[in-house]
Amino acid sequence: MKYILWIFLFILPLLTQGQDEYYQTKPNPSKRTYRIELKDGTQLRGELLKQDSTEAIIRTDNLGEVKLKPEQIIRIEQLDAQARPAFPNLFPHTLRLTPTAFQAEKGRVYFHNYCIYISQFEYGITDNWSVGTSFFSFLPTNLFSLNTKVSVPVSSRVRVGVNAQYVALRTDITEPQGLGYLQGMVTTGDQRNNTTFGLGWSIADGEISRNIVGTFGLVRKVSPRLTLISENFVLFGAGPVDFAGILSMGLRFDRQRHAFDIAAYIPFIAEPGVPFVVTLLPYASYHIRIGK
Repeated sequence: MKYILWIFLFILPLLTQGQDEYYQTKPNPSKRTYRIELKDGTQLRGELLKQDSTEAIIRTDNLGEVKLKPEQIIRIEQLDAQARPAFPNLFPHTLRLTPTAFQAEKGRVYFHNYCIYISQFEYGITDNWSVGTSFFSFLPTNLFSLNTKVSVPVSSRVRVGVNAQYVALRTDITEPQGLGYLQGMVTTGDQRNNTTFGLGWSIADGEISRNIVGTFGLVRKVSPRLTLISENFVLFGAGPVDFAGILSMGLRFDRQRHAFDIAAYIPFIAEPGVPFVVTLLPYASYHIRIGK
């Protein structure tokens, strides 16, 4: 069973190799008019000549050809009564349970809700630093956490970062138990299509756990309003089990200011004498960017 995760990671890219069909470089033979809304409030109107994972090119009447980076664009809308507008992934800084090395946008507040029970707020302080807090939606004193993330770009398509989190958990009437978690991560690609690798360690009673949590995340824009997201975990080291992990696959339904995620998680443990059981856990989350 130790090879299940690796088989999954090798097969998954093959299943998503067609994700860029919508973004292929080619002229628009029908010369339909598009409107592109940018983060700085600018709106451009003209013929969309190119759109892929690295740039979009629009030909306007007054400015000529304008090249744009994906991170500049809020949405692209075809000015046709039957056309559906395309929306980017507004939440590239998070998968569902784990962060990426992208940052929450500077000056923006984000709200996330996971399966109703867990709520989270995030705020981008700078382009390289964000903070957040998570809590149990119904009784925050039972589960509360603070986290901060620092990340920097090392090239146009690679970012590295460190995420630190403190979790206070109350399981009975005693005082909450504190636990720290430190994770380093590398994200390659852009906000539409990217891959994240991470390593994390838990810290309790001043000691670093002997177990290491490895993470692998995959994001692929598969249609104008849909993003495929997979995040996977593996536990290894000198811990109580030989090998354990979680596989997942899900979809993010992108909208203008918010998004919905639906997914399925498959936890597993490979331990001598322990029967291997596959359990399918459904999962849902909601994300919204607060403010204009």
